[in-house]
Amino acid sequence: MINSQLFDSRREIEQFKLQLGKLEGIVNISQPNSKQNIILLKQLQNKVNNLEQNLEQKVNAMCSNIIIPDIQPQKLPELTEMQRKRAVSTDVPNHSMNIEKNIFLQGNKASRYSKMNNFKQQSILNEYNDDSLKQKIDLSFEQSQQHHQTSFQIIHKPQKQRTQVLLFDCPAPKPIKKVEKKQFQFMIQKGKRIQAVELLAFRQKNLQEWNLINAIIQRMESINIKYQCPTFFVDGRSIIHLIHSKRTITLSDIVKCIQNKDEIIPYLFPRLFIGQDGLERAAEKIQAAFKGYIQYKRFQELRTLYKSAICIQKYFRRKQQKEMTKQKIFQRTNSIYKEFLQRQANFQDNWNQYKLYQRVEIHLSSLNYSEYQRLTMDKFIQKENSQISRIFRAIDPQVEIIYICAYEQDKDILMYYERIFEMHQVSFKRVRFLTPENADKFNTHMSLLQKLIYSPKCLKQIRKIIENKLAMIIPGYPSNEFIQLCHMLNVPLYSGQPQNHLLYSSQSGAQVLFSKCKIPTSPGASEIYDEIELYNTLTVLIVKNRNIRIWIFKIDCSFGGRGVATINISTIPGLNQLLNCNEQELDENTISAIKQIIKTQLPLKLKIAVKSLYQSYKEYITAFLTSGGIVEAFPTQDRLKIQKTSISFHVSPQYEFEEICTYDSYSAHHYVQTLHLYPSITQAIDNNKIYEEMIIFLKQKKMFGYFTLHLILFDNQFWAIGLDSYLNIATSINFYFRCLNKKQTRFYLYSPYVIHPGLQKISIKQLFSTCRMDQVQYETEYQRGQTFLFTDILQSCMVQMISVHENIQKCISQFDEQLKVLFKIGGQLNVNYGESIYESRNDSINILDVQGALKMLRRKLLNQQ
Repeated sequence: MINSQLFDSRREIEQFKLQLGKLEGIVNISQPNSKQNIILLKQLQNKVNNLEQNLEQKVNAMCSNIIIPDIQPQKLPELTEMQRKRAVSTDVPNHSMNIEKNIFLQGNKASRYSKMNNFKQQSILNEYNDDSLKQKIDLSFEQSQQHHQTSFQIIHKPQKQRTQVLLFDCPAPKPIKKVEKKQFQFMIQKGKRIQAVELLAFRQKNLQEWNLINAIIQRMESINIKYQCPTFFVDGRSIIHLIHSKRTITLSDIVKCIQNKDEIIPYLFPRLFIGQDGLERAAEKIQAAFKGYIQYKRFQELRTLYKSAICIQKYFRRKQQKEMTKQKIFQRTNSIYKEFLQRQANFQDNWNQYKLYQRVEIHLSSLNYSEYQRLTMDKFIQKENSQISRIFRAIDPQVEIIYICAYEQDKDILMYYERIFEMHQVSFKRVRFLTPENADKFNTHMSLLQKLIYSPKCLKQIRKIIENKLAMIIPGYPSNEFIQLCHMLNVPLYSGQPQNHLLYSSQSGAQVLFSKCKIPTSPGASEIYDEIELYNTLTVLIVKNRNIRIWIFKIDCSFGGRGVATINISTIPGLNQLLNCNEQELDENTISAIKQIIKTQLPLKLKIAVKSLYQSYKEYITAFLTSGGIVEAFPTQDRLKIQKTSISFHVSPQYEFEEICTYDSYSAHHYVQTLHLYPSITQAIDNNKIYEEMIIFLKQKKMFGYFTLHLILFDNQFWAIGLDSYLNIATSINFYFRCLNKKQTRFYLYSPYVIHPGLQKISIKQLFSTCRMDQVQYETEYQRGQTFLFTDILQSCMVQMISVHENIQKCISQFDEQLKVLFKIGGQLNVNYGESIYESRNDSINILDVQGALKMLRRKLLNQQ
């Protein structure tokens, strides 16, 4: 029997043949040096055939000399299928050779694939030229002749060649068969499909599905290039079956469509861990991956815990820092407040010194309302500057004025006020207009006080002016921020504690003050914060006061008619019948029926004074219950017989009382005051008792400054309906009145907000020229006539109008002439103009409202006559 070395020689020859067959398919005529390659291949084929013939001759000669004895062969142990597969190995020893570059292909543009083919061809030629194949064959014959043993021998190859044992009953490995071309089978080579007849026929038969088929073929082409695979023999029918499967196509599905997939798979999925210790290395790799996964999970948990710990620490430190900051702010606020109280006490003790010597008054008419109120105020900046009449305090020779304005005044306006000062022989230099430098950087609805606090240059300028002088701040609407401003300027505030002034300026706080001072008030209830409480309170008030038909709702922080609503119970069906019954018939069932009627009819019958602010019942009641409010009665008399009168007075820091003025207020709508008449023409009231009680109460609360008491007069009696614990616009205009004349027998008609949209195109000089032509002017000799106050240029469309005369009828006619001048300059307004204004959410008061209030004044005067 021939030993295994012979089989190895034969197997090497077969592998040379197989490689030559592959080279035949690779060589292309279009390539450079193609003729030389074909000649070399033919020479190799001839030499290999000669080697095979020589090998067969030597084997036949050796077999003829061997005598085979009659011995039964030993039985070898049976091998399993896996062992048989391992026994047959197709490993071929790799030979390292020196290869010259570019034997078959030349040029820089040669591809990587062509270089690999040249390497294979050159390796075959080198091996043949070196006579290595011949030496192996001769060596095998020499060894067989030396031994001549009839026994079976198993010869193992050296470990360097890494060949497996080949048993006698295992046939030699057969060469790989070429794939036979069948119908609808085509090839993909070098990433491109070969346009053969089969591919064209396949395309012609499957034209409808060719887009899907073409996509799969393109993917095969990309796989062929990416993994540098040999030629793909593609089965077209498998592609069609794959398309009809209607599922997501994967790489394994595409590989199944290739007939020579056994040859392709090693390129796509290279085998790892081959050899005797492959299983151990594979197990180690799996263990390492699993341990790495476990450690990665532990690291993720640790990282999560670490981040959580950092987050907790940050939150704790932030909270700790926040608490510390709160404590510091609280301590600083307390120290500022204590300093403020001490400064106010010293100011009250040294008031005589302030009163007798030169002093500086810092006038800051800031409207520190809530943000919603400031946002819904029409022309908010101009209204903050509407108390510009405070500058006429400078007529007092001991007073110097610093007037803070939200914007710089126009030169024409300053010249106008300067001429008024010259008429009274007072230097206008005693008045300084200052504007916060950061006023333009903040929102327009931000209060003037806040803008001043955040304007360090303006504060520094004020400190420089008041240095080594007696100074004080005369505030506007009260706010706690005035305490901070007093601390920054180190000056006292001409009022008590802002919290107390703010409290008793509200509707509920004023009712408390009136009850303690024993001032008559209308029937009602205060501090209502719940809807059920509102229904219960209103039911009780209606039952106890069945003669009152109109009830008024007021929000605590309302002013100028804002937050006011009324209900007339006489218009509620079914309620009058229940109220007209006897007291004995008013049992619990009747009261519950009244409550149910009020609950259902109140949303329908409630009339809101300023409809543009609260456009529905739900909006108004929400604001009413959020801020709190009061419900009070309105007199049953005719509206023409009811007069709203206000009394303005001044309380010094040593609680010395001084009455400033009295005035009557008129409006075209309920509680929206647009016109004031000075002094009041109503019947006299015994004010001494009211003042005595109020001064006692104010002294207890350490409140002083400017106050305005609002009353309703009817049938020789009055009700107190409100209190302003600050200097309002109706009181500040009295400084200008005193500047105009010193006679007390004059009537003044004043409107603080006259808004006409046609004034945008008019200048102040044009207004004055038109007034001269129509003889609308002020006569200094007789101290009567008409005059204007300007809070801003006329482009803001707002002015203040004043009419002065000793006769009230002529005072009214003069004011009417002023209105006609404005209509002449700005043009007539449509009757529906006022309704269009109310469509926006604001509290606008237009010139038509002023005209309506003037008509109401005339009607009341005719009624009194």
